[in-house]
Amino acid sequence: MLVELVTTGSELLLGEIANYNSAYLSKKLNEIGYSVIYHTTVGDNPERMEEALKTALARVDMVITTGGLGPTQGDMTKIIGAGLMGFSLVYDESIARSVQEWVTLHHRGAVMTENQKRQAMVPEGAVVFDNGAGTAPGVAMQKGGKTLVHLPGPPTEMRWMYENRLKPWLLQTFGSQGCIASRYIKIYDMGEAFIEEKLMDLVVDQSNPTLAMYARPGFVEVRLTARADREDEAAALLAPLEAEVRRRLEGQIVSFDDETMADVLGREVRRLGFCISAAESCTGGLVGSLITDIPGASDYFRGSAGTYCNEMKEKILGVSHDTLAAYTAVSPQTAAEMAEGSCRLYETDVAVSTTGIAGPGGGTEKQPVGLVYTGVSGPWGTVTHRDVYHGGRAEVKQRAAVRALYYLVHYLVFHK
Repeated sequence: MLVELVTTGSELLLGEIANYNSAYLSKKLNEIGYSVIYHTTVGDNPERMEEALKTALARVDMVITTGGLGPTQGDMTKIIGAGLMGFSLVYDESIARSVQEWVTLHHRGAVMTENQKRQAMVPEGAVVFDNGAGTAPGVAMQKGGKTLVHLPGPPTEMRWMYENRLKPWLLQTFGSQGCIASRYIKIYDMGEAFIEEKLMDLVVDQSNPTLAMYARPGFVEVRLTARADREDEAAALLAPLEAEVRRRLEGQIVSFDDETMADVLGREVRRLGFCISAAESCTGGLVGSLITDIPGASDYFRGSAGTYCNEMKEKILGVSHDTLAAYTAVSPQTAAEMAEGSCRLYETDVAVSTTGIAGPGGGTEKQPVGLVYTGVSGPWGTVTHRDVYHGGRAEVKQRAAVRALYYLVHYLVFHK
């Protein structure tokens, strides 16, 4: 079944919020075999919205919209959709009661306003999905072999309605369309062009499963995808291709699927029974923040020393004054001594450090903006890495922090 997702709301076109809904629904629908082949975003303009929905209904089997179901005058998706499908809007008392209950519960006994009553207007004869995370109900209309589904726009409401209402309805009404399964392999220390060179023949010869590469912030993602009738059949198709990719990229792969680098780090540290720490200059605490995003990180993470100035590098971490004078704070020598000092300070098995120039100023020809040295110290000695990150200050800091975790994981996995 071919699907188009239509997200509505001028705030999306203005860049005020990210279009989370399309990414979420595409992934979830693919899991049950529904092929999403178009994404459309349209603002709060009735003529353009009608045109977008009309175009979508003409070229796919099912159109799923998000947004425009609320109580205000800008919420027009349901009205336009009903008109295109030939459904009349009627007032539903049961929905009105549920809206009133929600308002009373969440707004200290307030009475439902006149405009909130608009949410109780639904297409007559449509399937209505109650909203367990908000007030606006969802609806599904079918006519002439076409299906039009309206879901609320707020991501928490949309997710709840998909998992609890739309997905069960789709499986009951149309059944599973098979399984589209993907395996995501993340490469943090090799450019897209170099990866493609190693995998190009697999890309050229692909059919089912397929292989594709995408540049992400801080890493390259290799996506393996297979279509089959059942999940286990899709997994069986993916297994040999994954094994071949692993073989060709041996020593580069540490992260899969939805794992963050902090997830992988926690797993590897627990496996080895180690305690870890950090010492940060240019990342300003982001390394420690990423590590502590993982529940239970206190079992293995003892702390991060934020030594932003040279005085604190010397006083807290024991970095040599001579090292700073001879090589400056942004150097492999300083990064190494920072990592070693963190191990001493926190009495840990392994430590990682960052020192660099986040910008936008402070760069020179020899030390450009974005230059970051990362040090890792532990039972297999001390190593340092040099990277130059592009982007604004916040992006440089974020990339450096994520890469620091990667270097720490790589040290634990491949330096034994």
